[in-house]
Amino acid sequence: MLRDTPAGGVISYPFETESDILTTAGRGAALRLIGEKCPHGSRIVKEGEIAKVSRKADRAWRGQISSARLWAIEFTCA
Repeated sequence: MLRDTPAGGVISYPFETESDILTTAGRGAALRLIGEKCPHGSRIVKEGEIAKVSRKADRAWRGQISSARLWAIEFTCA
């Protein structure tokens, strides 16, 4: 959980390729956590890829930082 608020939050999970976004086990786990936080239902406000590290940090480490990408889901409880 990246951000937790009384009415929802933002949760993220790693993915490798665009085809993994909807099928990865991380998405299933993220949706389960949303379901636990919002037992009466939820609504996805926005979702998309987020930067895992800054480009500046990645250049400093010469690309040695993990190549996994992060997908985030912003949601509100019903």
